[in-house]
Amino acid sequence: MQEIPLWYWLIVFFGLGACVGSFYNVIVYRMPRGISLINPPSHCPLCKKRIPIYYNLPIVGWLWLRGKTACCHKPLNVIYPIGESLCGLLGALALYSASGFGTDLSRPVLSPETWANAAAMFWLLLGAYPVCAVDYKYKLIPDSISVGGIVAGLLISIVPGGITPFQSLLGAVLAGGGLYLLGWIATKVLKKDAMGFGDVKLLAGYGALMGVTGAVETLLVAAMLGVLVMVPYGMIKNKAARGKANSAVNSVAKNENEPENEENGQIPFGPFLAIAAPVMYLWGDALLDVYLKFVLGE
Repeated sequence: MQEIPLWYWLIVFFGLGACVGSFYNVIVYRMPRGISLINPPSHCPLCKKRIPIYYNLPIVGWLWLRGKTACCHKPLNVIYPIGESLCGLLGALALYSASGFGTDLSRPVLSPETWANAAAMFWLLLGAYPVCAVDYKYKLIPDSISVGGIVAGLLISIVPGGITPFQSLLGAVLAGGGLYLLGWIATKVLKKDAMGFGDVKLLAGYGALMGVTGAVETLLVAAMLGVLVMVPYGMIKNKAARGKANSAVNSVAKNENEPENEENGQIPFGPFLAIAAPVMYLWGDALLDVYLKFVLGE
């Protein structure tokens, strides 16, 4: 590793990110539909014919086929190479941020702490893609990301320079358990489900990767982001709903025959956690110092 420059590892991380993005495309499509992630193997979404492995190469496969399926020559959704490219860029960004950014791409990456941070950032950044895509549309968080985050955090904690295995385990237990307790209390007070268990497992994974402090900071920032987005979003939705109610003559009869959907127009909490986590992993301490100086006036 001593003679391998940073730019080379950035290319490697881009390739790894694109491969992970290809798998995440499978998660985003299959998991909400209850289809196994393993069986059947990769197949054409139109004619169901199995796709050869050489056509399954991330980004390259789509370009090779000119955006069409190999078997029936129908247009293939452009979201596949876009998702793979995005994850590739996020993979490279994980190492680039862990190495302290900078313009010297010829420097080697030697510190074990850098590799531990790069692995954690890789998981946090790339995991945001399926969490945001699946949770926003289907109100689900893949266990491969939430529970997988707990496993990944415990494994990464073995690498010297990052958090210790004890801190990782404590972070998972306290972050997940604390959010579960908070959700349970809110459910009792509001008389309806206030927190999904997927959010609990996701924050537990972040606790394993970041420790207790990082997970708490992530939860607070995610809550603030949620308020900033949901308040104006709710006002817009309510205004649109009132407009429809005023113009619909038969709306009363229709509402009597259909159950009210409480989740209509609501944005799940998972995406806010997924966005806040990598930000707080990188700049949590700096942002906390700025906040304390602002509050305490130092």
